[in-house]
Amino acid sequence: MFRIRFSVWIAALLLVVVPWAAAPARAAMCAPCTSASLSAEEQALWQQIVTARAAAGLTTLMIDASTTTLARDRSADMARYHLFGHTSSGGTTFLDLMPEYGLTWQLASETIERNDYADPAREAARGLIASPDHHAILFDSRYRIGGVGSAVGDDGFHYFTIIVIEP
Repeated sequence: MFRIRFSVWIAALLLVVVPWAAAPARAAMCAPCTSASLSAEEQALWQQIVTARAAAGLTTLMIDASTTTLARDRSADMARYHLFGHTSSGGTTFLDLMPEYGLTWQLASETIERNDYADPAREAARGLIASPDHHAILFDSRYRIGGVGSAVGDDGFHYFTIIVIEP
């Protein structure tokens, strides 16, 4: 049986610089998730990114509950509506949504990936790390906080979102 394998990567070079003085206070920004609160796919993808960053001599990204919730919601929206892009079904981007999740930032980026491979998290990590644009985002030493989300569409594709932030 022939099965088409499909994997697409779009770079989210949506870098937003907000002057530190203009950024709102980050009261509950860094409420960390535990590895137990991540799904198996989210944990696998996150661990591969963190391990690759460590191998490159970078500090570990701290996983953040609010950022992870936003990443999960972005993945769920893509899976539900069979969309693959940085604009949601409602016409918003992750940057538009960040304040609703209590997130403040000086610099923020989103990377997305979808595939239907047998080991989707491993393939997502491989693709994101191999892509020059995604690599530039995920290995940017300015990012210290992040979140990861995954969802599976009724089309069988796994949709992944990683959001990284410099608060």
